[in-house]
Amino acid sequence: MFGILNTQAQKVDSLIVINSQYDSILKSDHQEMDILFYKHQNDVLINNLGSFGSPSYYPTTFSLKHKNLIVEKDILSKKLYKLSGFKPYSNVTYINASRKEQHFYLRHIQEWGKLLHFDFDFKKISSPGAYLNQEVNTNLFEGALSFRSKKGNYSAKFSNGIYRDFYQQNGGLVDIEQYELELFDDAQNYSVNLSNSNSFIKKYSYELGQHLDIVNFDSDTSIQKNIYLRHKVNYTTYQKVFFDNDSSSSYYLNSYIDPVSSIDSIFSNTMSNTGYVGAMLKNISIELFGQYDQINYFQSFGLDTSFQNTYFGIESKFDKEELSIEGIAKYGMNGYRKGDIDIELNIVLDHAKYVIEGGAGYFINEADLKFKNYSSNHFKWENIDLVKQSLLDINLGVKYKKLKLDFKVASKLLNNTLFYDSLGIAFQDSGQALISSFLLAKDYRLLNFHFRTAFIYQITSDELLFPIPNVIGRQVLYYQKQIFKGAMKFQCGLSFSYSTNYFGYAYMPAINEFTKQGGGTEMGFYPRVDLFINTHLKRAQIFLKYEHFNSGRSLQKSYLATGYPPMGKSLKFGISWNMFD
Repeated sequence: MFGILNTQAQKVDSLIVINSQYDSILKSDHQEMDILFYKHQNDVLINNLGSFGSPSYYPTTFSLKHKNLIVEKDILSKKLYKLSGFKPYSNVTYINASRKEQHFYLRHIQEWGKLLHFDFDFKKISSPGAYLNQEVNTNLFEGALSFRSKKGNYSAKFSNGIYRDFYQQNGGLVDIEQYELELFDDAQNYSVNLSNSNSFIKKYSYELGQHLDIVNFDSDTSIQKNIYLRHKVNYTTYQKVFFDNDSSSSYYLNSYIDPVSSIDSIFSNTMSNTGYVGAMLKNISIELFGQYDQINYFQSFGLDTSFQNTYFGIESKFDKEELSIEGIAKYGMNGYRKGDIDIELNIVLDHAKYVIEGGAGYFINEADLKFKNYSSNHFKWENIDLVKQSLLDINLGVKYKKLKLDFKVASKLLNNTLFYDSLGIAFQDSGQALISSFLLAKDYRLLNFHFRTAFIYQITSDELLFPIPNVIGRQVLYYQKQIFKGAMKFQCGLSFSYSTNYFGYAYMPAINEFTKQGGGTEMGFYPRVDLFINTHLKRAQIFLKYEHFNSGRSLQKSYLATGYPPMGKSLKFGISWNMFD
């Protein structure tokens, strides 16, 4: 009798420990704030076309012209799989706004036995916007099924990605003076450049990867010393279609094909094979790889071609206790991208008192086909003299854990930059440009009041090609208290975002690209304030946010892109629920 009771007690204790481990991974102020302020990245507010989910960029060096060779692993999945007594995990997030903006996110991770892992991430966003012909609908699905043999010497992973974005393209406001004078109470009464045009972007990706150990140097399975083979095959299709139902609009200078309407599209599919030979020696792995790509490319009124790329490269990773170093380099041996160079290095030092993250990248790349030759209903160009563009990227971040102090710097040196001019035509700048950003942020508290203050200083040597504000500021202030006998965390506060004025990008719907602006439209300088109530009860986060509550008459001179005002005030409700019982 006592033995049975003791066994049951052990099971209960074990369950408490596992639940505590899950909570420590899934609960954090950082994750909660990311959900609450989903329009921010690195303390910088997004620039888009108004509706969330529309084409966008962040006006900071941290994001502009950014490339990633080293794909960030899914940290959440890795942490959960390492837990003893792994249980299925799901997260459901739903956000609803007063303008009928809706977000639905579903994440699920499951382990079947010890051999099969299943993981998927689904996102759906619907954002109608405030002005005519401005709705956005986005669907994303990423899923992966992984298998590992009992001996651990063979593994396989099949992954799939589906991305579908639908945009109503209104080309911005016809007369911004009417907007700035606030002639209409209803935003639907303002005229837009395109009243019936729209576009969609679809991308489908399928990948199968396999790993096989062929020689093991140590019988101790806890110490990996082996030579292995790895292979992955990826098939990706991409399609961009612009339904031009406003060809006669004065918004366009030319109509080459149809003065009434047309359908302009770019379609490509890529079959990529990559083979690896690697060695694992305890804490370090080194891989040599060869990659072959076959690409078919088609424009509805222009190019119809096929080409190949062949790469050779090396990839290495060192991981021991607090230090992780990962690097990759590849060179275009043959094909369209012959002579291309891609190099990237990332370093993370996670000490008990601080975290240092640094990286560097060097890229020399051939121009995409769209820059060289393009033909559509409103745009035609043929650039036969383009040279390879180069990018040198250096970044460093330091976080002092006890002080909750962050410092980040990013700098990019660019040569022969490709861009779209104020008329939407592709060009290449023959000069050199330098952009840099410096961030200093501090989290602190006074009694039950919590603060985050972030200050970013930026410099750009070319304000036309790389228009970024000199100063970006952000202040988050909230009151926090544990209520209902500590069962619920309650937060109530505000977020303040600001940037100095700058002449940011314009946008051309027919080519789906941000361009240099031709006018004198200033952006920034208008502060944005969000009020919020945020709660966390067990594993559910629930928030109520009055977004951009200070929008009003003085807002009428603020823009996100030329002709695209920001959305006004909006009341938002959101819930994010973690489930693993």
